[in-house]
Amino acid sequence: MATTDIEWATHVWNFTRGCRRVSPGCGGPLGEGGCYAEKIAYRFSGPGMPYAGLVTLGANGPRWTGKGLFLPDRLDYPLHVRAPREGSSLRFFVNSMSDLFFEEFANEQIGAAFGVMAACREHDFLILTKRPERMLKWFQWAAHQQRYAGAEPSPSEVMQCIASDLFRVKLDGIEERPWPLPNVWLGVSVENQKAAEERIPLLLKTPAAIRFISAEPLLGEVHLWAFLKGEVRDRSLEAPGSAPYRGLNWVIVGSESGPRARKMELEWARRIVDDCRVAGVPVFVKQIANEHDRKGGDPRHWPDGDWPREFPEVRNG
Repeated sequence: MATTDIEWATHVWNFTRGCRRVSPGCGGPLGEGGCYAEKIAYRFSGPGMPYAGLVTLGANGPRWTGKGLFLPDRLDYPLHVRAPREGSSLRFFVNSMSDLFFEEFANEQIGAAFGVMAACREHDFLILTKRPERMLKWFQWAAHQQRYAGAEPSPSEVMQCIASDLFRVKLDGIEERPWPLPNVWLGVSVENQKAAEERIPLLLKTPAAIRFISAEPLLGEVHLWAFLKGEVRDRSLEAPGSAPYRGLNWVIVGSESGPRARKMELEWARRIVDDCRVAGVPVFVKQIANEHDRKGGDPRHWPDGDWPREFPEVRNG
């Protein structure tokens, strides 16, 4: 069972492999920091191993080759996992070792994953990407794919048909679900202000039940107030009678970890926590690397202060 020690998830669901670096959050040019998935993949990149041909060792450490691999036999994994008790939900980190919206993956392959998520209404699925432009385009594509199902099907039914018909995923039955799926959370990685200004507006244009960011690794000060969703924030910025602001529902923040980690100033993290507190948006402090805990996931070693680990309220429906 693919359980995980990632603090905000219970399971990982990896049906793709491979990626390509796209921004400083993926690692520094001289080997500083870096993508944890890239490093793990390199350990399994020898001949005949799962990541063969997908990652190589360069002068400054492991690097993705830019190739992608889709694994249809891994699509049905969430269908076979049950929550420990009735009424509880598991949280699946979708593609912790890749990016669902990596350009190497076809729209139909992404659609099959959404079909499985539609069929697993008892679980929550968290998708994190550095490619919000592709994510937005995929949702635009999904809205016009009726050819995979009967007359005027909902997008959720279409995606289940893609999973069942094109990729042979065994579903108990295909049924209409609300769209966007209420159990799918969409997020973007935000390592600095430039990434915030480029990625968050695209996320906010994308249909989603929960929108979140992961400010990890946090490599610089990030001002989030204009992007947050909350009663206080809404009252201060919305004009009377205007439509509700479509903002962020959740924020994750954390430092980089490992032997060559780039430093996160505590003031950067505190500003994000303070803004979320004022706006009424749940915030989850994932890790603060320190001399006692290089990974930084143990709050017992964090400095004094308000370092919450909160989740948004969700309803799968």
